[in-house]
Amino acid sequence: MGSERRDEPGTAFRAGPREWLRLRSKPRASDRDRDRERNRWPETTISPARPLVRPAPRSAMFFPLVVLVAVLPGLYGLNSWDLTPPGPWWGLRSLAVLDGFVLDQVPAASQITPGAEASAFQSVASQPPLYAWLEAAGFALSSSRDPLASVLPSYVAGAVVVILVYLHGRLWRGPGVGLIAALLTGFNRNLLLQMQQASPTTLALAGVLGALLCYGWHLRVISESSGGDLWSWGGPIFWTVLGGLAMGLSLLSVGLFGFLAVPIVLLHQVYLRAGAPRGERERRWWLGWLENPTLRAGALALGVALLVAAPWHLWMIQRHGKSIITSLFFPFDVVDGPRLGLLARLIRLAPATLALGLYASVRAVRQALASENDDRATIGGAFWVIWLGVAALVPAFWPTGPWHLAGLFLLIPLNLLAAQAVSDLAGRRIPVRALTWLAPLTAVTVAWWVSASLRSSINDLAQGRADSATTLGLHLALDLLIVTVFLTRRLDRWARRRDDRQRKVLAGFLIAVLVVTVAAGGREVQFRHQETDDLLMLRTMILRRDREHPFQLVVVVGPEASRVTPDGPIPGGRLRFILRSALPLLPQQDLANTDDLLALPDSDRLVILAGNEQRLPYALQSRLKLEAIHPGRMGVLDAFATAAVLNPNRSKHRD
Repeated sequence: MGSERRDEPGTAFRAGPREWLRLRSKPRASDRDRDRERNRWPETTISPARPLVRPAPRSAMFFPLVVLVAVLPGLYGLNSWDLTPPGPWWGLRSLAVLDGFVLDQVPAASQITPGAEASAFQSVASQPPLYAWLEAAGFALSSSRDPLASVLPSYVAGAVVVILVYLHGRLWRGPGVGLIAALLTGFNRNLLLQMQQASPTTLALAGVLGALLCYGWHLRVISESSGGDLWSWGGPIFWTVLGGLAMGLSLLSVGLFGFLAVPIVLLHQVYLRAGAPRGERERRWWLGWLENPTLRAGALALGVALLVAAPWHLWMIQRHGKSIITSLFFPFDVVDGPRLGLLARLIRLAPATLALGLYASVRAVRQALASENDDRATIGGAFWVIWLGVAALVPAFWPTGPWHLAGLFLLIPLNLLAAQAVSDLAGRRIPVRALTWLAPLTAVTVAWWVSASLRSSINDLAQGRADSATTLGLHLALDLLIVTVFLTRRLDRWARRRDDRQRKVLAGFLIAVLVVTVAAGGREVQFRHQETDDLLMLRTMILRRDREHPFQLVVVVGPEASRVTPDGPIPGGRLRFILRSALPLLPQQDLANTDDLLALPDSDRLVILAGNEQRLPYALQSRLKLEAIHPGRMGVLDAFATAAVLNPNRSKHRD
């Protein structure tokens, strides 16, 4: 056998054992010369060449995916944005900001004639003004005051919410959990629905999430020895001030909702204090709380938030009195249907991930109680459970609060816990046998969410109005549950003691959960708001006609406030917002019937018939010299303009 020796890179030779020993014992002349040269000059260490761009870790690729999840569904959903109340009132409020009512838009209600619409606008104008200011900035940047600018702040805030959810998951459980939570939140139909409407819901939610995220980063910085200087970038004071600013922005969006971060932080501090060493807990409790750096930082953050939000509130209270305080407790929020109970709300918010979220919350509580040395995952799980409990109790303590905002605030910790359960299932930290009851429960919640007949059957049974249809619906639901349990048990027996089969079952369940979540969000972004489409088409026709022959008078016969539904009148303000955005210099004049048109002066006018009850006879149309420019859907929002032959010499541009 021989031995191979390399003198220089790329050269080698093979020698026998004796030759190898001779070479090892007696150095060659060239070797002695090389050693002499090496001793003459000092040795220098040559560092390896540094790359031009530092290679990023694999987890850094998660953030671009999160940005896509945050941007793309909502961006596609802008194609189906809706003029759902109170969105048009917020649009009118932003237009009032452009008219000079920058700080106080309540006086602009005097320009609205119908009492119901004026009252609705005043209720919205009494709310904090941040969303109206952002809308006004969008309208100012738009040359034609496109109504889409009223929805852009809500869409951008919704995208920020998805990114903040990812940061919450990454802070406590790692980037994998953060990515899954962002995916569940970004495709949730409830968030997409709010991103399509002009309301401060997503803006206030982003502020609260930012404040809670800064609290978590503050805990992380003070728990690490290398936290850095207090005033440095990323130091404790930095996160404290940033959290106070986020809370202040939330208070300027929806009144009093930003304060919900306070009980969550206090309860989490109670949990952390309960796990302190015994010697610290035997001291007087108030001394321990006063010496807590997190609570001192929280007080500073609360002061910063009040410094941001309090001046506007105090100024408005001085001008309008107690009505501003009342509006903070009774924000203008339109709820489609009756207010649901806690379980029904959870199913409606996250039907496919409810079972996973509740299972993860139980595991987090057990881990928090059994763990002696709390790590970051244990502390984060307890934080999410406390957050979930506080959010679930909000409707009980604040029944007149913002319903949609409270629902989204409950959805976020539920998605974070569900993402943790998905990560544990994928990492096999949860046994596959847990699917024997997780899968049937998920099937039941999805069936409850999809089937309106099943919900009505349960309601009829609870109210003692059971009939044959109720019996059939409950029978089908019971059959579905039995079949699901049977199939799950068979799959468990088939996959028992076979790791490859267990991975197939687990992958199938997780893929089904993600598909249901994405499909539900995809259904929401489809355009199906026919009334909004009709109003936008009407605005296009008005702008086209006004460009050729400018109007001098805008008349609405049968305003939108006269529309009556089983729940009462709907002062939506859709038509008024469209007209104010298209013709900002012309005031709107409301009439009760078409006969009142004869008393108006002869001018270039735009006449709109709002409602099914109004009709313009051909004789009156000829007498007023009007021509149809937009036939509305099913006779609603018919638009007429003065005929072009009325005054052919009129100016085509308004002074």
